[in-house]
Parts: sequence; structure tokens; C-alpha cells
Amino acid sequence: MVDAPALILSAATAAIGLFAAAQLGLRRDWRSAPATALAVFLALSGISGIDLLLDRTGVYGAHPWTTGILWALSLFLGPSILAYVLAMTSEPDRWTFARVWRIGWPAGVAVLIASPFFVLPARTRLAVYGLAETDGVSGILQLLFVTLFLLATLGYLAAALVVLSRHVRRVRDLFSNIEDRTLSWLRALVLIMLAAWAWGAVKSALSIGANAHWLDVAAAAIELGWTAAIGLFGLSQKPIYTQETETPKVLPSPEKYARSALPETRQIEIAARLEQAMRADALYRDPLLSLSALASRVAITPNHLSQALNEHLGQSFFDYVNRWRVEEAVARIKASDKPILTIAYDVGFNSRSTFNAAVKKHAGQPPSAFRP
Repeated sequence: MVDAPALILSAATAAIGLFAAAQLGLRRDWRSAPATALAVFLALSGISGIDLLLDRTGVYGAHPWTTGILWALSLFLGPSILAYVLAMTSEPDRWTFARVWRIGWPAGVAVLIASPFFVLPARTRLAVYGLAETDGVSGILQLLFVTLFLLATLGYLAAALVVLSRHVRRVRDLFSNIEDRTLSWLRALVLIMLAAWAWGAVKSALSIGANAHWLDVAAAAIELGWTAAIGLFGLSQKPIYTQETETPKVLPSPEKYARSALPETRQIEIAARLEQAMRADALYRDPLLSLSALASRVAITPNHLSQALNEHLGQSFFDYVNRWRVEEAVARIKASDKPILTIAYDVGFNSRSTFNAAVKKHAGQPPSAFRP
């Protein structure tokens, strides 16, 4: 039975994924690591949409040799999304063979393990796809394919979430405004992909809803949703690190951090110098203030400044600067009738949501509570 809604959604996924990948290929920065990784992911997402079309329109049944090819390519969806996350959260760079190999070899091994499938008799290959009567061999192969997909894809998504979590901590130590730098949209979409693919794998392994066509429609809709969202947000996402701004190398690794052992007396001195500079010059009002910029203003290395903030004051750079901003904002709200959002921008915030969250965190109440 051909399920028209699922086919339409899959066709839309294929069109959007391939179109967005082509758009990235036409951009000036198409050779940059983030653009290349994202283009590969979107192209593979588009190809994944084609897989269902070939299955439901009888192409696989008429040409059994085509079965498995697009599934093998789908194993590289995980490496490509991890590659995009790594490219966005690290130094501006281009891909080298060594970098690609370090990320992609597990998926390559999974493809090699599955490669004997392509020399099986046509009937067995069709049985794996549910297009012929199943037997013991096809059932085992189906379970193997599900296991390979789980290991090769869900593992990559879990690794991407770990990298994104570390990235959020890093940008809080480098920037005073982080709205466009946390990649929260990407974290949300990776979580959706993780849940959807895990459910799809379990559904396939246990034959859940084998005749429930609405499940196929729902799966196709979810895949269309994340493909369109990643294409939209990915095309508009600005670089987090550039040669002209902060880069992760500003901060040392945790091991080097521990070995530097900045004396407590030196940390106290740095904290006092920061206090004086902030109070006298209101440096926090600069919405573009970064760790390196502040370190330069107070004649301290970024490493030592970061250590003093984290170890002596117990705050990230982001929280430290926003505490100063909140202090002045609350005082202004109490003393004037000026619009609260205008005050927020005046003291250095660049979004309402960040301002509201910072005031609740550092002052204990929402901004409106301080208005007489």
C-alpha cells in the first residue's frame, strides 16, 4: 500500500535537504569546515528522504540491486552532524583527511560490516526490506542493521551533545553576551533526532505498528521538520569564533589550568583590579565585551583573568559581567521611569530574555518588581 502523505513528506525532505546543501555550495565560505559538514549532512538527509520514495514506489522491488545503498549512506548522518558541531565550536579551520578519518571511521567500519548484504540473493535482500516473505536469515539481518544504526548514529549524536555542553561552558568563560553563540537550536534538534532515531530503531526491531501507516507519516514529518530547521538555522548561523574575535585557544586546557597554580594572593590582586576598573569605567556597559578585551583593559593575561574569576570569585566571565549590569540596571529601574528594556540595553544587555534571566538570577526578582 502506498502511503501518499508519507511519500509527500519524504519528497519534501529530499527537496529541502538537497536544495539547502546546494545553497551552501554556492556561498563564498563553502570551503569552511562548518559549511562543508552542514552541506554533507543536509545532502544525506535529502538522500534519506529518497530512500522511502524508492521503497514505496516499487523501485527496490523491481531492481533489488539498489537495496541497501541509501541505507549505507545514512550511516554517515551521525558523523556529519558531529562534524558540524565540532566545526562550529572550535577554531576556524578546514577539513583535512586526518580530521575526517578521526570522525568517520566508526561509520566506515559499520558499512564494512554490512557490506556482505550486497552479495546476498535478491530474494533475501528484498525480505530484509519487507518486500518478500521473511525467513530466519532476513530477520537476523534486520536486527543487525538496527544494531549498526544504533551504534553508528546514536553514539555520534550523544557525542555531539557532550561537545555542545562543553561549548556552552566555554562561551560563558569568553563572552559577556552569548545569545547567538550557545547553539541552543542545534542542541534541541540533536535531542529530537536522538529520540526519533532511537524510537525508529526500537520500532523496527520489535515490529511495532507494522501496519500503522500513521507511524510512517509521523516519522517522515519529524525528519522533514529537523531537516528544514537545520537548513534554516544553519544557513543563518554566524560563526562563533573568528580570527578577529575570541577563540577557544584564549583559555588553556583543564590540565594546563591546574598546573599554572595562580597564587591566591595574585588572584585577590586581580579581583581587586577588576572591581576598580568596573566601578570606575563601567566596562560592563559594552555589549561586545569579551574576556580578552577586559583582560587587555586591566593589563592581565586572559588565562589569569579566567582563573581568578573561576577559582577566586567562583563565577564565569559571563556571570561576572552580567552581575555588574544587573546591579546598575536595578538601581536605574528604581530611580527612573525610563523603559526597562531601554535600561537593559544601556547597561550592556542585548536581549530581553537574557536580561530577565540575569536579573532573576542575581537580584532574585524579575525586573518589573523593582519599579516603584
